[in-house]
Amino acid sequence: MLLTRRQYLYLFGAGLSAAPGNTLAERWRRIAAESDGTIGAAALYLRSGQFVSLHGDERFPLASVCKLPIATHILAMVDEGKLSRAAEIEVVRQDVTLNVSEVGHRWPKQRQFPLDELLLLMVAKSDNTAVETLYRISGGAAAITARLRGWQLDGIRIDRTEKQCGRDAAASMPRFLADPRDTGTPDGTVRLLQRLFHAELLSAPSTARMVEILEATTTGAGRIKGLLPAGTVVAHKTGTTGTAGRLNGSTNDVGVITLPKGGGQIALAVYLKGSTRGLDARETIIARIAKAAFDVALG
Repeated sequence: MLLTRRQYLYLFGAGLSAAPGNTLAERWRRIAAESDGTIGAAALYLRSGQFVSLHGDERFPLASVCKLPIATHILAMVDEGKLSRAAEIEVVRQDVTLNVSEVGHRWPKQRQFPLDELLLLMVAKSDNTAVETLYRISGGAAAITARLRGWQLDGIRIDRTEKQCGRDAAASMPRFLADPRDTGTPDGTVRLLQRLFHAELLSAPSTARMVEILEATTTGAGRIKGLLPAGTVVAHKTGTTGTAGRLNGSTNDVGVITLPKGGGQIALAVYLKGSTRGLDARETIIARIAKAAFDVALG
């Protein structure tokens, strides 16, 4: 049974879940207690409608998770005929960074890239030049915000370029962590994933392409996928801020896990902010949160 919008909002507002969710919530609380940061997680079992949330309405820095709503907005523009996936898009100097960017390393020898390739690199490889270019041609924060509001997705904010977010985090990580801009809630992120995978946001071809790109993600292998059985299909997007001193802004992974033997899918969002632990420890916490949700689904 799929949730109606009213049922979904009721579950979020009341913080309720079905019986398996109660077991999962307890597991999550025990895992979260082992971290020195704040864990936010939400899981929606797409077939049954069971929903579980921990700090689900708290805001967390998106980091590169922002690339998921940006990509969805770009594909909505494709559906509207405003862009074409085959279009050659010019990458300008202001977009370019060499930090996690195949596009940046290919520029300026190559200055134009097919839109579809930029989407793939932005999401699957977390390319930081591609996101600057696509943010710019999409109309920026105002256009993306209008799109999210039109979709009634109020749990995600896009306010600045990712490059600017990085500069602001480097200037003061505590201030960055307290800033509501460019943040997402676990509940709101799962709502985006649910509507995306149910083809409520994009056309069938654009939905299929978005899912294909998410499944091609190579970053964060130790996060949601880290403790799942080999070969488990996960369509996901990771995000990681910088670390100032020992303080990491956020380490995240959000996506949809396909269960084995036709068991359905889990939309899952896991955020970890304000930790002073190393990357491996942060990723392991995310992996354990995901494994718990997976195990509960299999009974």
